Amino acid sequence: MKWKKNMEPVSFDSLDWLYLEDYEGNIQLASEPYYKPVKLADGVWQVLTDGDYTYVLEGDDEAVCIDTGNGAGNIRKFAEELTGKPVYRAINTHCHFDHTCNNYLFDVVYMHPNSYPGRCRPNELFKGMEFPDDYPVVFINEGDVFNLEGRPLEVFNEENHAIGSLQFLDKKSRILFIGDEVHGNFLDCYAPVEHVYRVLSKFESLRPYYDRIAAGCGVWDAVYIDKYLEILKYILDGHADEGEEDFPPFADVTSSISELNGKVVNHRRCPHVWSIGRGFSRSPIGRELIERWGAPAIGMGRRLGPNGPWDRRIVKDGYIVNYYRNKIWGKLDTEIRR
Repeated sequence: MKWKKNMEPVSFDSLDWLYLEDYEGNIQLASEPYYKPVKLADGVWQVLTDGDYTYVLEGDDEAVCIDTGNGAGNIRKFAEELTGKPVYRAINTHCHFDHTCNNYLFDVVYMHPNSYPGRCRPNELFKGMEFPDDYPVVFINEGDVFNLEGRPLEVFNEENHAIGSLQFLDKKSRILFIGDEVHGNFLDCYAPVEHVYRVLSKFESLRPYYDRIAAGCGVWDAVYIDKYLEILKYILDGHADEGEEDFPPFADVTSSISELNGKVVNHRRCPHVWSIGRGFSRSPIGRELIERWGAPAIGMGRRLGPNGPWDRRIVKDGYIVNYYRNKIWGKLDTEIRR
């Protein structure tokens, strides 16, 4: 499918076998558009569609979307109705499809050059659906300023979760838009602990300018950066062996029921767990983990990755850091993480 300006949204009718449930217990078909905005600050909204959140930021004469979600419908049109201003542009925190699916709805999308190759790789949930992959793209990088009039966004490039990850600092709302590099319920060290420590040290250096982090999974107090950094330093100070070696993966958000009218029901914030679980079942390690811990969870992916099954967990004051015991020192392996 070729891109064209102001094109209509791709039909999600092939997902009529799947229901999605939101936090209030509302259930509707995944093929139907759904948007739930939460105002975070003047001119800033968090929008739930499917999967990770989209963030809408309002400038003086236009608004932009940070990430475009993987939900049915037209997130651009919704953002325009929400703000009363035109929305021509979108920005990607990284290349994963739950952040890039609806990029084609915009006139131009800004991303890191290393996000470009993987920006149009849908997971199994969207098998058979066709999305445009030739929409206009502008590359941005560390040190750039995204020129949203009245709300300039400082751009940073710190990578742990994905190569090409970008973060955006909005000093006006005092929010750091951080993608999936840091979560508020756990920190996964995909890279060596030493590298992740450097990443969070950079975020810590910006702490005078933000009070909250807006991640793909939700909005959290910036104290999480401080606490995670403390744990990472503790690990590097000679305590790597203290981590619990065999632990259940972090439980994903789940729906209150698994089936309705003969159709699957997933939670709206994590609808892609179903397709990831199918991948787990094909792997010996995946089958073992599912047998041991029950339903598949996104957190199981760490044990199926190229770093092997040796991840550990340290919990201090309720803050969780997961890491590989055999990956304490070193840099990010960019070839593995592409």
